Amino acid sequence: MWDTFKRLPDTIARTVTQSLSGRLLLFTIAFVMLAEALLYFPSAARFYHDQLANRLAAAQIAVLALDQGDAQTLSPQLKAELLANAGVRAVALKRNNTRRLYLAESMPPVISLSIDLRDVTLVGLTLYALDSMAMGDGRVLRIIGKPRLQGGEFIEAIVDERPIREELLAYSGRIFELSLFISIVTASLVFATLYFTLVRPMQRLTQSMVSFQEKPEDAHRIIVPSQRDDEIGQSERVLATMQSEIRQALQQREHLVALGSAVAKIQHDLRNILASAQLASDRLAASNDPAVRQLAPRLMKSIDRAIALATNTLKYGRAEEAPAHRGRQPLLPLAEEAMHVALAAGDGHAIWRSEIPPDLEVDADGEQLLRMLANLGRNAVQAVEARPDGQVTISARRQGDGVAIDVSDNGSGIPEQVLKHLFEAFAGRGRVGGTGLGLAIARELARGHSGDVVMLRTGPEGTTFRVTIPDSPKTG
Repeated sequence: MWDTFKRLPDTIARTVTQSLSGRLLLFTIAFVMLAEALLYFPSAARFYHDQLANRLAAAQIAVLALDQGDAQTLSPQLKAELLANAGVRAVALKRNNTRRLYLAESMPPVISLSIDLRDVTLVGLTLYALDSMAMGDGRVLRIIGKPRLQGGEFIEAIVDERPIREELLAYSGRIFELSLFISIVTASLVFATLYFTLVRPMQRLTQSMVSFQEKPEDAHRIIVPSQRDDEIGQSERVLATMQSEIRQALQQREHLVALGSAVAKIQHDLRNILASAQLASDRLAASNDPAVRQLAPRLMKSIDRAIALATNTLKYGRAEEAPAHRGRQPLLPLAEEAMHVALAAGDGHAIWRSEIPPDLEVDADGEQLLRMLANLGRNAVQAVEARPDGQVTISARRQGDGVAIDVSDNGSGIPEQVLKHLFEAFAGRGRVGGTGLGLAIARELARGHSGDVVMLRTGPEGTTFRVTIPDSPKTG
């Protein structure tokens, strides 16, 4: 217990100096005291002037009764009493061009400092006041001023400075105590106001960030914004949005990790299955049926492509795509192959139409471009499955130093909640059984060609995506 009390001052000092609220309190007190100090100097100068003026006024009253008589006939006891009541040691008054010494001690004192109140400035009074507090003990002052009520040309008095200095010090002490009280009250009010309007909400923001950092997957640790309309409220809303997006990104990363692990496990078995299918397709190629012989090459290409994808273990879920091996080639055969793959994912009711010029060439990796168009075509086919007149259209043209390929459908459009994360992996699932990877893979492959995949339009009339493939510098 004793050790706790011994550490209490250190704890309080550390809390005050290291916390934002403690520093705010200290700074507020310091600034209010500084403002009071700036006001103190002219106030002390005025008080010092009033003390000197009061001495002259008392001296003038003391000599009024003697104005018609002779001060020399007064007894020493009466002189001493008059001087004591006036608080002076000698008084002289000049009027009617005659200077007269009314009261004086038998042994005139040595004058330490003369102050003429008739022409002294505020700065001069301030310096006199500070000098009096520092050096005024035991000094004798000669004060010159103008008599009240036109009682003469000037009046002068010789006074001891010690009583004036003591009054000035006592006044300064009262001013300091009052200033300290005002500073503490003002600082407390300012502190309370700023604490509840700024410091406490900032502490809430900080605590939310620390709590979210410890367990970002916990949705309950996302800050709930208040209804404030100021900067604090805006910060709370931005923080809540950022925390939600980080949580979603972490969930997507977990999905990608799980995908890579799952694909790695099924890779071996899938390759064996595809190898068996490849053997069967080789036998189909030897069939005498014309229809089978026509479909067999396409089936063999599809199986070879599937084997290659399985060998790479769906690189999107594990690492970056391989660099594109680009070359000029006709676009129409790639588009036709991609649409056959896309139509196979539908229910067989959709039709597709090509608006690609037969002589249009594209500078691209054929396999990767086929995957882009197949993913976009598959989404388009699935979007028109419920329509009896469902149609998918692929069009293309030269655009600058590259090719722009549009994949359009006449479906019902993309839902608003899907548009917010359209090209994010696992975030754009629009149907049961979908993975949400198609658009993400297409965009990654297009950007590997220095191009892009963008959505041009969506709505009740359908959706259009555009793939841009610029020519490589060596062939452009």
